[in-house]
Amino acid sequence: MSCLSCQRGSSLLEVLIAVLVLAIGVLGAASLQLNALRFNASAAHSTLASFIAYDILDRMRANYQQLDQYVTQISGDCQRVPAFAQDILARDLADLHEAVSCLLPGGTATVERQGARVIVTIAWSETRIVAGQTDTRFVVSSEIGL
Repeated sequence: MSCLSCQRGSSLLEVLIAVLVLAIGVLGAASLQLNALRFNASAAHSTLASFIAYDILDRMRANYQQLDQYVTQISGDCQRVPAFAQDILARDLADLHEAVSCLLPGGTATVERQGARVIVTIAWSETRIVAGQTDTRFVVSSEIGL
């Protein structure tokens, strides 16, 4: 009978250890899910920035007669633009401004021209994803032949 008294409480200890291991596993899975959501949001912003940059480059190629008028800097709050515009250039710039300022958090953009080369830089804030993160930039340059 003395052996039975030695074993008292051992199953409770085993249960406590199993619960501890399970809790650590659940916390690890939750951390993994949180990081996956963060990186997914960051990748979505990068993809969106590339779509916006290549869109304005394609619009500039289509309207190359007014190439110098596309040089611009965009920053500020989201401003929705009415669906009509005076001309193609105004519509293109309005769409660029709306896309950068409304779709990207803290979005800014610059369009520069150096001869036949056009450089589009789009930046946005990722502080909601990673605290203290600096602005992320997407830069693309392209030759637009005349």
